[in-house]
Amino acid sequence: MECDPLPAEIIVVEQTGHVEREIKKILSQFGNKGHLIELKIPNAQMARNEGARVAQSEILLFLDDDVVPDRHLIGAHLKNYSDCSIHAIAGFYLEPGEKASDIINVKTWWRPLTKIEKVPALYNKRIESPLWPSCNGSIRKEVFMKIGGFDERFEYTFLDDTDLSVRLLRAGYRCVHDPAARIVHLKEPSGGKRPVRPEDEVIAPRARWGNWVYFFLINWGILGLGELFYRCRTHVFRRPYLLRPRKFLKAVSEFIGGSVLGLRMLRMGRRLAKFN
Repeated sequence: MECDPLPAEIIVVEQTGHVEREIKKILSQFGNKGHLIELKIPNAQMARNEGARVAQSEILLFLDDDVVPDRHLIGAHLKNYSDCSIHAIAGFYLEPGEKASDIINVKTWWRPLTKIEKVPALYNKRIESPLWPSCNGSIRKEVFMKIGGFDERFEYTFLDDTDLSVRLLRAGYRCVHDPAARIVHLKEPSGGKRPVRPEDEVIAPRARWGNWVYFFLINWGILGLGELFYRCRTHVFRRPYLLRPRKFLKAVSEFIGGSVLGLRMLRMGRRLAKFN
């Protein structure tokens, strides 16, 4: 409500099973431009696809429920789309304890095999971006529909927007990091179907392994095995675990369980959104 300009419409997708009265009150101030969708099953990817399905605007702006937007956020996103060659904008965001940076260390983010690169979300300069963040990212609705939106097979919220980024760039679309489109991302630990805190047991719980297996194999096939081998070495066969057998056995168990989960997801294939 404090943004200038205001959004043409606002869509809230609630997936906790309980809608706060304050949410309905604020949405009512938008009149017929405010929409509330309630999902019975928590799934952030399904929620985003449902929001896009309802949206009437040509430009979609996706925000998480734990962000504080800059007053000029919407205008900053919109001004980019006067350039027809731009199809998506990766917004700037800071997480707790972070500061904006004018320095970027350009290097492969994952490993050389997949060549996914990452432009830090806190980078202060405009640059072409290979990654599009779902917590502060806008995209032309037509493009979003053509690539099938979010893959709803990612029930665990991890790598889902990276997967969309891979499909976006492979389809030949252009994404730009715009530091003028700013939010603060609070990183709330609960709500919806957020990832569990893996440090309570091991670095990588089975749900994370499941997404890794699915993501790398469905996008890179056999080359993805190299990425999984690297993560197995850094998240299972690590010195602190090897010195503590209980931790090591737990890490191995999570790896095996997650691999089975990921292969099952892979066998079922993508679950992209269908738009009329």
